[in-house]
Formats: sequence, C-alpha cells, structure tokens
Amino acid sequence: MRFVTRTLMMLCVAALARGQAPHADAPGIAWFQGDVADAFKLAQAEKKPVFLYWGAKWCPPCQQLKATVFSRTDFIAKSTQFVDVYLDGDAPGSQKWGEKFGTSGYPTVVILRPDQKEITRISGGMDLSLYAGLLDAALNDLRPMDDVVAALRSGAVKSAADCRRLAYYGWDLRDFSDAEHKSLARGLARAVPHCGGAASLEGARLSIAAAAFDPTPPNVTRVIAIVEDPAIAPRAADSLESLGAPFYKAVYARGLPVREQFAAAWSATLQGVADDPAVTEADQLAALATRLALLKEFAADKKVPADIAAAARTRTRATLAKKFDPYVRAGVVNAASAVYDELGDLDAQYALVSGELSTSHTPYYYMADLGEIEESRHHTTQALAWFERGYRESEGVATRFQWGAQYVSALLRLAPQDHVRIRDAGMAVIAELDGPDRIQARTRYGLGKLDGRLKKWNSTHQYDADIHALRARMDATCAKLPALDGGRESCRKFLS
Repeated sequence: MRFVTRTLMMLCVAALARGQAPHADAPGIAWFQGDVADAFKLAQAEKKPVFLYWGAKWCPPCQQLKATVFSRTDFIAKSTQFVDVYLDGDAPGSQKWGEKFGTSGYPTVVILRPDQKEITRISGGMDLSLYAGLLDAALNDLRPMDDVVAALRSGAVKSAADCRRLAYYGWDLRDFSDAEHKSLARGLARAVPHCGGAASLEGARLSIAAAAFDPTPPNVTRVIAIVEDPAIAPRAADSLESLGAPFYKAVYARGLPVREQFAAAWSATLQGVADDPAVTEADQLAALATRLALLKEFAADKKVPADIAAAARTRTRATLAKKFDPYVRAGVVNAASAVYDELGDLDAQYALVSGELSTSHTPYYYMADLGEIEESRHHTTQALAWFERGYRESEGVATRFQWGAQYVSALLRLAPQDHVRIRDAGMAVIAELDGPDRIQARTRYGLGKLDGRLKKWNSTHQYDADIHALRARMDATCAKLPALDGGRESCRKFLS
C-alpha cells in the first residue's frame, strides 16, 4: 500500500504523542495501544470521538476494508481527529465490548462519543469516496444515535442532518430484536418525504432500509420503483444488496410481469456495478455473484442462462489472473468463490479455494469453505476432514469456538449416528469457552445456534447420555465464570 509521505510522518508523530502506534494490517492509522476503557479515557481528555474498528484477521471483507478504505490518504487524515481503536475479535475482552456496542459481524466500524454512546456505524460496502465525509458528519453532529432513532420512531425526523445520519447508518451491522424491526421500518418510511423523497439518494436509502426491516406492500413498491430508476439505483446499489429473502419473496408474489421487469432492472444495475472501474474488483465480482443469484431466483428453471454463465466464468478467471496485494486478494478470492458457487461450478471453486491454502495467512478460513464444497459434492468423509482440520488449526478464542461449532454442526448433519465423535468434539469446543468474557457477542450467538442443533439432533432422546455429558462440561465452564460475567445466563441455558 502506498501513502503520502507527509501524512505518514504526521501520523507517526501523533502516535508517539498519544501512546498509539500503527497496526501491521493498517499501518497508516495511529491505533490506540492498550485497553479499550483507556482509549475512552484518552478520548475524554482530548475531547475526541472514538473510531472503533471491530474485525478479525481471517475475515476477507475486513482485509478489503483495510486495503481500500484504511489506506486512503483522505481517510487517514480524518482519522487523526479521533482516538482510533483496532479491536480484534479474538483479543482478550473483545467479545465483551462487542456485546456492549451491539456488534457481532465482522467488519463493523462504530463511531462513539467519549461517554461510550454511539454516534454512528459505517458499512464496509458503500462508495469509498463517502467514508471521509461520514467521518466529517460524525465530528459535526455528536448526538447519540439512540436519540436520532428515538426521533425516527416518534416521527420527528425533519432535519438534513437527521436524514444523512439515518440514510448512511449501517442498519445491518447492529443487532436489533425482531420486535424492533417493524417500528424501525415505520419510522424510516415516515422519514422518506422529509428526506427528499424516494427519488433522492438519501430517501432511497431510507426506503430500502425500511423494506429490509419489514417488506410491507408500500415499502416493496417504493423499492421496486428505486430499482427501476436508472438515475438512482446504481448509486444505492450497496444498500439494495442488503435486501434479503423476505423482500424477494414479496416481489415474486406480485406475478410474472412485475418480477420480470424488476429482475431486468436490478440485473442491469448489478452489471453496471460489475463493470464500473471505480468499484474495487472484489466488489465488482460480488455484484456479479449477486446478479447470478438474482437470475437464478427469477428463472423458471432456476438456472443461469448459458451465455451469461460463460461470460461470468471468463470475467472471473481474468480477474483472478491479476496480481493483488495479499489483503486485496482475500476479498477477490471470496467474491470469485461466490461466483463459482452461484454457477454451481464446484470443481473451479474447489481449485480456487484449495490454491489459497499455501499462501494465506489464515488457511483455516478456507478449510471450512472446502468442507462446504465437499459436502455439496456428497463427499462426506472429505467434508468432515476439512471441517475438523479447520477447527484444529484455527487460532484465537472466538475463532476457535466458531470453527469448532462449524465442525460439530457438520457432524450433526453428515454423521448424526456417530454420537461418540459428536460428544467428544462438543466437549472440546465447549472447553474453548473456559475463561471470563468469552460467552458474549459472536460466541453467545454461536452457542445459541449450537444449542438448537444439538437439541434437534436429540429430539427423540436417543442421545440423552451424550447431551448430559455436554451439559456437565458446560456446568464446569459456568462454575469458573465471575459473578458479573455477562455470559453466565447463556452458559446456564445451554442444553437446559
């Protein structure tokens, strides 16, 4: 990565003055060295907001964010106005902070006041040129995001500042309860007329967020109109890509003419993103993968047309043939794998992913992918071997639990009768949680998923003895937790 020399010199001076230092993965920014609580103390002393980056070294979107955003000279320059915190999900206590700030997915960027109240959070997929401006907006408007959301729910959103805060907020990066989705959707829809209407970029983004939370007929109608507007859809493409299955189901239910027109418009927009040289090549391939998934979803035979599939393969091979910085390549490979997955080209996908094992800094990341590919090929023995190896070679507390839970889940799917292997693997994975502040954020969510899968496996009580053994192992973990540990409740509920 190349940086402006003068900017680097200024940042090095700032690092020495503030007790901060560069991080190997994002060397241009003066990241705070020390406990997160101390970072907030420094923020109070310097009267600066906190820029909190939450990620993991194995996460391809995290690597892409570092390579494409954290390396921008305009972004680096803005970062000096914050106390910058690099929080790896495997660092001691990091899951506790993730729980406190409502983060679970990697990567997440949260801007916070010195009193730890959130100002905003930023998605990793939007136009790169917007990031520095979003930092400016956070510096100029320090109101807690909860106050802005409260105004949204009460119908009091009318100012341009509120509209911008809401339109560019990373809604998909915050853990809202299901009960909150409908009220948020109503508030976002009410705000649209005060924020330029759905034909404006900010109004469009609010409309899309409303439909993602609750695809009511009016919300879906507004988003269909946005997709079919060639002036606005390309500029809101990152937001549109956050729409999930409930939205598409609602579009599909409107009948053949509506869904064909919608699919054609959205497909054209995605192709435009894939062909846009201003978009990173990883995001170009990701748009291509989304387009292929869309064409499959709306095709009568659920297949990608042959000519489009051939063009996608050619495009993907050409991109992969280029030389990339290792961190940039991680995102490109991830997106290319998604393209091959949508094409059903398991051989090409396997060759691509297995080829990364010898060069990746975190090869265990790809082992789980190889397990999934082999599972799709119905190669049970090979699939389980990859899932197990990925777990054995994974590094970091939260990561080892995540990969271990993936391995146990694969055993439950592919070898449900092998109860001894399931029990032994489950015991090892539970042991990863021994220690304070581990059963929170991502691990708490993962533990809940594993709990449900194990209970379903034992729905006929055939494996009661194994469940009791796993519960006893969890009891031992629970007994070691401090009284105020936030994970005690989840620990207690596991397999209860």
